[in-house]
Amino acid sequence: MKPKTTAESGQSHPVSRRGFLAAGVAVPTIVPRFVVGATEDQAPSEKLRIAAVGIGGMGAAYLHGCRKEEIVALCDLDHKYADKTFRRFSRASRYHDYREMFDKEADNIDAVIVATPDHTHAVILMQALALQKHVYCAKPVTHTIGEARKIRKAFSEAPHLITKTSAQFCGTSKSRSSTELLQTGVLGPIKEVHIFHGKQPMYPCSMARPTETQTPPPGMDWDLWIGPAPLRPFHRAYHPFAWRSWWDFGAGAVGDIAIHTIHMFFKELKLEAPTAVYGSHSIHREGFKIVDTSECQNDANVVTWQYPERGDLPPLDVHWYDGGIRPHRPRELDNDIPLPVNGVLFVGENGKLIVDYFGGNSYKNERGLPGGLLLPEGKFKDFQQPEETMYRCDDHYEEWTRGCKTGTKTVCPIEYGCEMTEIGLLAALALQSKGVLEWDAQAMQITNNPDANALVDPPYREGWTL
Repeated sequence: MKPKTTAESGQSHPVSRRGFLAAGVAVPTIVPRFVVGATEDQAPSEKLRIAAVGIGGMGAAYLHGCRKEEIVALCDLDHKYADKTFRRFSRASRYHDYREMFDKEADNIDAVIVATPDHTHAVILMQALALQKHVYCAKPVTHTIGEARKIRKAFSEAPHLITKTSAQFCGTSKSRSSTELLQTGVLGPIKEVHIFHGKQPMYPCSMARPTETQTPPPGMDWDLWIGPAPLRPFHRAYHPFAWRSWWDFGAGAVGDIAIHTIHMFFKELKLEAPTAVYGSHSIHREGFKIVDTSECQNDANVVTWQYPERGDLPPLDVHWYDGGIRPHRPRELDNDIPLPVNGVLFVGENGKLIVDYFGGNSYKNERGLPGGLLLPEGKFKDFQQPEETMYRCDDHYEEWTRGCKTGTKTVCPIEYGCEMTEIGLLAALALQSKGVLEWDAQAMQITNNPDANALVDPPYREGWTL
């Protein structure tokens, strides 16, 4: 099933005042109220007109964040799962097929929220781009590294479109406080970073591929839900919600939430291009028999990205832990202080730093600084939190909607989201593969494992193109 384009639909879309807004061109006849002091009761002419695809899960949260705007059209393949959101925005038109929604609503909307499962992000993003709509997209932005490169390039060539990736903590006061603390150089050269999230994964894992075929919910086009991915019969092991653990559709916990923390140090530590990545995971047994769960993420996972020297930065190992696994306690941490369940541990030549997973101090400033806890505490007892120098984004959704109206870029546009997405997707490949994967970022190739390299930019299912 080939995604339809606007041209294929045979419709023409004359440029309206809203069309100028979607193209990022100022309309001089209206001065938005937020310029002189925003209020919740915006005039209709000042509101961004939004359509959303995938509204039964996180899409509902994204719409809630944009609730001050005009929600024009909503699309979800499972109307029962999405019923609460449909009822909340009862004035919005309802659709099963995003292609039909784009055909019918193209001249009625300024922006699109994409919150479908990972494997359909790219095809929807490309159609939104073709229609010249501003975009808010769930992370990871894409399902494959090949898609990430194509989406990043395509949106970089449309700078008038305002986009945002759903890294809700990117640019917040807490995350910036940790970044600014790192930027002081107090730790000296960083040689290790340990990222751990003990509460992930939050969905069923360690499963074998279902063998039975079940019936999709009424009205659901399962073939369209599968989209460009390999065709699998409907099963509740995939929908709703549980799709993320299946490599056909998601990228596991590391692909899902690594982006929520690496934005704090991605640019500062130059994490764009590791040279190698490897991973390991727990196994699942039924009795004494090991179950083949190779098509699904397991319950506990560890990944390491290896970085060479990067300019004046020394070689660096970045480690990921989930499923309750944490790094070894720093011996400098007092024995009466617990290591957080979720967090980031930086190991530098001159000391260590523990920060909350989403930025800031895991210990609520009862010990340490707003940016985190420096170790050994005695060595850094007189060190002060640096002054605030970085832009703060403490209203995630407001920043995007305001940017769509003013042409102001967001802290985490899709292009930046694609860069970080690629790191998470490399980790997902490592968890599916055996041994170390050697990565040539410039060539976009795994150079030592043909089987894994085939997953870098796999072909779409017949009938689908990007």
